[in-house]
Amino acid sequence: MTTVDLAALRRDIASLGEPDALAAQRSAFDFGHSAVDQIFRAGMPRGAVHEIFAEESGDAGAATGFVIALTLRAAPCHSPVLWLEEDFSAQENGFPYAPGLQNIGFDPQRLIIVRCPTPQDVLKAASDSLGVRGTGAVIIAPWSSPKCLDLSASRKLLLTAQQTNVPAFLLRLGACPGENAAVTRWLIRAAPSQSSGANAPGHPVFDATLIRNRQGMTGHWILQWESDNHVFRQVEPVSGVMVSTSSYRSPQTRKSGTRPY
Repeated sequence: MTTVDLAALRRDIASLGEPDALAAQRSAFDFGHSAVDQIFRAGMPRGAVHEIFAEESGDAGAATGFVIALTLRAAPCHSPVLWLEEDFSAQENGFPYAPGLQNIGFDPQRLIIVRCPTPQDVLKAASDSLGVRGTGAVIIAPWSSPKCLDLSASRKLLLTAQQTNVPAFLLRLGACPGENAAVTRWLIRAAPSQSSGANAPGHPVFDATLIRNRQGMTGHWILQWESDNHVFRQVEPVSGVMVSTSSYRSPQTRKSGTRPY
């Protein structure tokens, strides 16, 4: 993994490797599992903004893993992936861990990390990065719900992503959903995985709810990520009832018992 500042990004981004030409021309990507793929008429649009929320603070790792999995589905093989994060977000949630990325099937050498002092810098770096056609994907991780990430700013990101066919994944940790131009919005919770034997860890499992889909239908699935094959597979949830209350709802929403999504 490489950490660079904004000046280095602007200086070197033109030299990023070109992805596989055929893969880069794809206008959409899928999950590799029919139960989810049938929700999207022509697949998840590649040149678009997709927003991923952690249900609670303890689900930040699950939301991050889900974003990495989507990146592996969307980005051409070996293409560079930019991770743009606010300094405070890194302090709260830690640094991307190379062995963990490898375990989920992602080569850490593909990752270029940009630390930004303010959310405005994160969005500026995102706009610059999405404008480079050689970029495989851009992961945008401002902390919480900055005012600058409004409808106008998200529309700018969407238009740039559409022009270059580069996917943008908005990783929202410690955040409340608001009005923006994201094409899809996901709410992610951690889910138990099944051991692969001898008490060894199993594949990552995500409790994934699609709460916005500008193509139409939404849905809820328990998805296992097959790290070797880079595909999702639907699995049965654990027995029993699990009740979770979002820790990021407004007081008014808590009183009404409805979600702000």
